[in-house]
Amino acid sequence: MIALNLQTNSQEQELVKAFLEENASQLLADKINNGVPAEKDGKPLINRKDLNGFFSFACEEARKLAEKSARYACVKHETVYGWAMHYFEEDSIIGTLYYMDGTEYQPPKPKSKPRTTTTPVAPPKPQPNAQFSLFDLMDSEPKQSEVAEIQEEDDDYPSEEEQQEIMRELAEEEAELEGRTLPNPEPPKGSPVYQMYMQHQKANPHSIVAVRLGDFYEVFGDNAVTLAGELDLILTGRDCRLESRVPMIGFPYHAAEVYFGKISEKHSLTVVETNTDVRQIPLKTKKADETIDYDTGEILSEEEMQKFDGDIYEPDDVPDTELQHERQLAKAYDKETLRTLSAILGEIFIMR
Repeated sequence: MIALNLQTNSQEQELVKAFLEENASQLLADKINNGVPAEKDGKPLINRKDLNGFFSFACEEARKLAEKSARYACVKHETVYGWAMHYFEEDSIIGTLYYMDGTEYQPPKPKSKPRTTTTPVAPPKPQPNAQFSLFDLMDSEPKQSEVAEIQEEDDDYPSEEEQQEIMRELAEEEAELEGRTLPNPEPPKGSPVYQMYMQHQKANPHSIVAVRLGDFYEVFGDNAVTLAGELDLILTGRDCRLESRVPMIGFPYHAAEVYFGKISEKHSLTVVETNTDVRQIPLKTKKADETIDYDTGEILSEEEMQKFDGDIYEPDDVPDTELQHERQLAKAYDKETLRTLSAILGEIFIMR
């Protein structure tokens, strides 16, 4: 248990604090006790969260559930605890901002626009006609017919975007002749976490990708929407520096294997611990004559299970009396116990 610097004002807040102290990692505890760096108006700040802010967040999540049911929302305590872990873990959720010296941040007051006064300007006096010169021709505005001719000439000349498209097509043709592939000109979009997630999703297009972020495993996009309905998880969103928030669901790491088992019943799964530590969990498929070996996770056919258990056909040249003796002897011992002793003692263990 890790002590957390959280003030409580009610019994409900005491319950949430006790859950966090029992389940938070050291990394999450440091975030709660010390806050996380933030920036606003170009100034470095500290973002700190408290239980009052969390309960406001939880009320908003409960309101969203009530909108789905139109009249009421039934929220389990496990759901509220999950909200608590997400609220204190997610850096994009803003609590109370403080300056580095510990004083609370105050947003700057809007500057009042200076009032401008207009001074009437008298029209210029007409000047006497002077001798026409070349400079008068340069200052004079072109006629409409001349403007139309210039516009037609500009329309005939390709725009900058059209020029770039033409250059791109020529480069692709040249690369195709030389057997090269041009790099994608579009820069990657989204936050670094989202870019990393999409790289693994493109590498595993038929699999659901779950990436570990702190104390949670998170799934993004359409897969998050699918799992939210199948696993009865809360569908939220993450700010990934795109035009809109990306749909996201999350579940705590200490219950991850339970969720992995449920997901793999309907989908293949790619689990990303780090960008280089990735493991695959295939879709569970079992035929009618197959059995799962729960010691190894391997799926064995009935024939393979018979060989594994030692239940194979005996040779014909063995006398019936010996076969009956061996069968009676085998029935006197528990197979699972014999298998365990054999694995421990090896060839030293011999049944007489």
